[in-house]
Amino acid sequence: MNLFLKKVFLLFSCLLMVMVSGCGSGRKAEGTRVITDDLGREVRLSLHPSRIISLTYGTDEILLGLVDISRVKGLSRYAGNGDITFTTKEQAEKVGNKVDTNPETILVLKPDLVIASTSVPSDTLEVLKHSGIPLYTSLIASNWEEMEIKVRGVAKAVNEEKAGEAMVSEMNRKRQALDEKLSVIPKEKERTALALSFRGILGKKGTLFSEILSMAHVRDGAAVYDVPRGTNAYLSNEILPEIIPDILLMPVWKVKEGDNENEFARELMTNPAFQDVKAVKNHELVRFPEKYKYVMSQHITDAMEAAAKAVYPELFEDSLSSGGK
Repeated sequence: MNLFLKKVFLLFSCLLMVMVSGCGSGRKAEGTRVITDDLGREVRLSLHPSRIISLTYGTDEILLGLVDISRVKGLSRYAGNGDITFTTKEQAEKVGNKVDTNPETILVLKPDLVIASTSVPSDTLEVLKHSGIPLYTSLIASNWEEMEIKVRGVAKAVNEEKAGEAMVSEMNRKRQALDEKLSVIPKEKERTALALSFRGILGKKGTLFSEILSMAHVRDGAAVYDVPRGTNAYLSNEILPEIIPDILLMPVWKVKEGDNENEFARELMTNPAFQDVKAVKNHELVRFPEKYKYVMSQHITDAMEAAAKAVYPELFEDSLSSGGK
């Protein structure tokens, strides 16, 4: 951001700070506490935040699992989209407000806590930081341990640390139960899966979804490619013949006009270069929602189970036939 834009943002944030403080005048001040967010930054906030806004689908999901929904005044723009988030339409409608990364749409709701992540544009974080509204920024987890840190951090921000510990314990219970179920699969018999989006291959080495596949006793076909952490580039579908996946986890979430599940599958199936790819030859193309591929919350265990069911359906036949999940 150039110097002129920085000055504009700071001026705008100062004006908003005056507006927000004015709106809150006459109210008895509550006690405050100071915590440290995942960036190592100190955040001063009220003892019991009751007007909380979440800016990302991952923090939406964690937040709604920790607090009564009446304390939530805004969710991310993806709330209620079942292809990319576990937040239901009913929850989104009950909260009533969706926000984007425009600071004005956030601050007009008069939050006493905004929960973001490092995926939110730095310009937005900078304005919010100078607005006088408490801003807690969480990390983007790339492994199980970091997901536990993320959950505990959000719980600390909303003053629900006991609920956060319970959430982490439940995550570990589900992980252990699934691991026991999948322990019958010898290492040498693990199948290889490849997660696709409409843009290319996901699950590269060092990403959370790559670890999810590993915890589900599935080989991640993309993990052989050492792409630097934080790199957003997709791997090209052209390398499919090099990987020879047993299963292709197909995209569902339509990001732009023209994204079509059936057409995408047809293109893969009819591409002459892919005819010897095991997953294509055996028609093992499995619909797999992006809420599992891009999971960033306690639902990491749901993503593990979904991956295991997609790759080893025979191990779940009893639960599927009885309507279980």
